[in-house]
Formats: sequence, structure tokens, C-alpha cells
Amino acid sequence: MTINHFAPGDDVEAWCTRCRRNLNHRVIAVLGNDIQKVHCLTCGGDHKYYSPKDKDRKTPKVRPTLKEHKPIDRNTAKAESEWATFMKEIAPDTNPRPYLTSESYSRTEFINHPVLGVGRVLDIVGLEKMEVIFKEGRKILICNRRKS
Repeated sequence: MTINHFAPGDDVEAWCTRCRRNLNHRVIAVLGNDIQKVHCLTCGGDHKYYSPKDKDRKTPKVRPTLKEHKPIDRNTAKAESEWATFMKEIAPDTNPRPYLTSESYSRTEFINHPVLGVGRVLDIVGLEKMEVIFKEGRKILICNRRKS
């Protein structure tokens, strides 16, 4: 029998009274081993903790953080394969340029994003956006944005 201890700041799955769905929530208040109040990460509402409706559990399931949870599906495998193909084009002695929202980038340029890692610019979309392929898939990033 495992006993889950929750602390403020932990992420749990709970029934959202505003969204009317089971969603990720952040624990706000705990009394003993019981969660008292949570914050919905989708709508931003704070409310009393309610266990997920469609599951018959007494204790909430701890949601894995982004770094711990990487679902593997066909889209992820396809994106990884596409990314690997582009990474073969990069010269071994090339250092990808650090990603900054204020910088301008060109197609086929390699960048190093602090969270997503190394990627290749596929296309410039408008004045302040670009499409980049990363290991996790294609992302639209901000570029060429001047500080006001």
C-alpha cells in the first residue's frame, strides 16, 4: 500500500468545476494528507479539490512533468526521423546559432533553442515567425521581434 504525500506546487489530475473535465491542476493547499485547494492549469480557476470523475480513486494521480513524460506515437517517430535527416546536413564543426526572439534567421539555418535543442529553420512565416524542425517535431517560433 503506497501513501501519496502531496505538497503545494505538485501537479495532480482533478475534476475542474469550471471546465467540467478532468484536467491537470496544481496543488495550492494541503491539510495532513488531504488536498484542500487546487489551481486549474487550463482555465486558471482556483477551487476545492475534487477527485477525477471517471476514475474510482481515493488518491489523485501525480501527473509527470514535461521532462519525465514523452509520449511515443507515430507522429513523434516521424518527426524524429525528419529531424535526423536534416541533422545530417550540419557540418561537424558547425556551432548552431543560439535562439533569440530579437534575431533574424534565414531558411536552412541551424539554431540552438534552450529547451527544444538543436533545430533547423524550415521556413520564414510572416515578419516575426519561423517554422523550425526539432527532434520533438515542427514548431513555430518568434523571430525578428524588436524590444519596445
